[in-house]
Amino acid sequence: MGGVSKAVEELRLADHMIYITFPLLEDKQIFLNAVTHLGNAIRVVVKDFMTQEVAYKRVRFMPPEDLLINEFISKYSSKIGISSFSKMIKDVTTFNNVKSRSTIKLKRNDKFIVISPEYSMVALTLSEVKSYLSQAKEFVNKMKVLVK
Repeated sequence: MGGVSKAVEELRLADHMIYITFPLLEDKQIFLNAVTHLGNAIRVVVKDFMTQEVAYKRVRFMPPEDLLINEFISKYSSKIGISSFSKMIKDVTTFNNVKSRSTIKLKRNDKFIVISPEYSMVALTLSEVKSYLSQAKEFVNKMKVLVK
């Protein structure tokens, strides 16, 4: 249950950053940090779920961190009824993965763009993140029931 409470705290931080701090300061770093917290919340509950699957011997081994989300989505999204959250999970995870390797972070109009060293570009808008935040809250609540 510790992972779920950590996920709830990460979501609370992301929510505060997006709805309160960002509108006041308009700093792109606050937006980027909020997306990081959103990704952390998703990663924590997915890791808890996968740890439980390994413990109950439904999965042989825990996938490495970088493959964990994709493995979870491909094997469990339709099985446990979370396929509606797949796009949100993939978008947030991809954005955070590119952001972690990126030296170029831009804000153009209403889009926040990160560019990887290989010049692949990923963008998110504030409205997308607000939508993903509400979806993530719903996702964490669903996962809370599945992770005992």
